Amino acid sequence: MAAPGSRAHREYARWRARQIAYGRWEPRAAAAPVREHVRALRQAGASYQAIAQAAGVATMTVHRLLHGEPARGRPIPGRIRAAHAKQLIGVTGATVQEAAARRDAAGTRRRLRALIAMSHPAASLARASGIPPRVVWGIVRGTTVTVSQDVHAEISVLYEKTWHLRAPERSAAERRAADAARRRAAMQGWPAPMGLDDEKIDDPAYRPRAQWRPAADTSHVLPGQAHSVHISGGSRSGPR
Repeated sequence: MAAPGSRAHREYARWRARQIAYGRWEPRAAAAPVREHVRALRQAGASYQAIAQAAGVATMTVHRLLHGEPARGRPIPGRIRAAHAKQLIGVTGATVQEAAARRDAAGTRRRLRALIAMSHPAASLARASGIPPRVVWGIVRGTTVTVSQDVHAEISVLYEKTWHLRAPERSAAERRAADAARRRAAMQGWPAPMGLDDEKIDDPAYRPRAQWRPAADTSHVLPGQAHSVHISGGSRSGPR
């Protein structure tokens, strides 16, 4: 099931409330038709992981649906959670291929959080990258676990253009937004770009040692307006 508080969880909660209100709520559903659908996907070459990722369920949920849990003496299930049935039945060959083409969101998340630590509001990053704000917020908050290659590329390009720049604070509104971004990064301990190792930034297992620190000696330039602005104190590429 989706994580509590996530968009998927809220949508499921609304759907569940409607089913209860209409007298159609059944917390569990027949597993047989779902199992046949998943078997067809497997026969077409889809892996357990790709099917699970496309459906938004755990890989073990898919494996258990087809094989049960012999080690625990549990047979193939006759019924499964209605929410899982709905999610799995909705999986197609196309969505499996899309899921397989996605990548871990860790590197994209680190880049966005580092730019927020440089005082860039998430809304500004969404506008600059052309990515919907809800998508950016899902990545930043950690509720989005994978991203498309296109989203990863867009954020990577924005990061390369903006890593050394603080957000402009020319008006009261800009100052409030930048201050809110800094406070959020400080509370969460998100390091700025200088605290990240470029060679490890996309590795899900990487744990930066640096924490948030105030950015200094940077130019207040909007993304896309800078050409050769540098931070004093060296490059980002050293080990951290």
